[in-house]
Amino acid sequence: MSLSLFPEYERQERQLTLPEDPTIVVSISGGKDSVAALLATLETYGSQHVLAHHQVILEDWPGTPEYCQEVCDVLGVPLYLSQAHYYGRECRHCTKRYLSSDPEPHCRVCGCREAKLIMMVTSILDLVEWRRMWPGPAIRFCTSYCKRDVFNAWARHNRHLLGPTPVVVLGERWRESSGRSRLPVLRLRPSLEWMLEWRPILDYRRIDAFRASRAYSIEPHYCYKAQGMTDEDLYEVDREGGPRMSCVMCFYKPAHELHASARVEVAQPIFARAVTVERTIGHTLKAGQSLESMIPS
Repeated sequence: MSLSLFPEYERQERQLTLPEDPTIVVSISGGKDSVAALLATLETYGSQHVLAHHQVILEDWPGTPEYCQEVCDVLGVPLYLSQAHYYGRECRHCTKRYLSSDPEPHCRVCGCREAKLIMMVTSILDLVEWRRMWPGPAIRFCTSYCKRDVFNAWARHNRHLLGPTPVVVLGERWRESSGRSRLPVLRLRPSLEWMLEWRPILDYRRIDAFRASRAYSIEPHYCYKAQGMTDEDLYEVDREGGPRMSCVMCFYKPAHELHASARVEVAQPIFARAVTVERTIGHTLKAGQSLESMIPS
C-alpha cells in the first residue's frame, strides 16, 4: 500500500525521519505482528539500539509474558514488563467515583483528598467490573488503560534508559482493519511528544508476519494453533483475519472464535471469571448477546 494514497501522512513523513542514533523500544504483545516488528527493527538497527516492553494483561493467553521473554532471549534483546495498577475510589466529599494510578487520593471534581478505596484495578476484567460495561469499538478503554497508558507511564519513569531520541515501535498493519489503514509510518506519540512512533511493518500481509518469525526459527505463540490454525494457515494461506493474539475473550472476536477459545483448557478460568463479571454487571459482551451464550457450558 502506497503512502501516496494518504497525502496528509505523506506530508508528515517528509517532515519526520528516524534519528541516526536512537534508543528503540519495541512494544511486544507476543503476537505475530509485534514479533515481526521486533525482527524488522533488529534488521534495521541491530540489537545494540533495541529493547522491548511488554504490557502484562491478566486476560491474555496464559504464559504470554514468558513467551515474550523467550523470544527476546533468543534475539538478545532486554525485555521490560509492567502492568496496570489503578486505585478505584469514591470521594468522601462529592461521592464521585474515579480511577487513578496515584497512591494518594485526589478528586478531580471537587479537589478533596479523602476517599474510600473501593477496589484495586489491575486487569481488564477489573476494569469491566469497575465501569460496569464491556469495552467496544467506540470505547476501547481496555487498550487505553491496560496498554497505552501503562507504556506511557513506564516510559516517563524510565527516561534514563531511553536517551535523547527515543522511538517506540508498534506492530500495526494497514490490512488489519479500516481504522489502521490510515496510520502513518512515523508520527510523534500522542501524550508523549518527546517520543517518535515507528510502524515498520505497516505494509505486511498476515502471511508476511508469520513467515518473518519462521525465518528466525521462532515458533508463533501457541494461541494460534490452540484456536485452530495449522502450519498451512500460518505460512501458506494469504488471507487476512483469523484468530487473534489478544485477550482470550476479546470483544472483537466473533462468536465462533470465542467458542473455540473457550474450549482451550488454560483459557477456561479467565472465561469463568468473565461470565461471572458479566452476570454481575448486567451488560453483555456484544449487543444482545452474552459471552455465556457464545461459549460451551
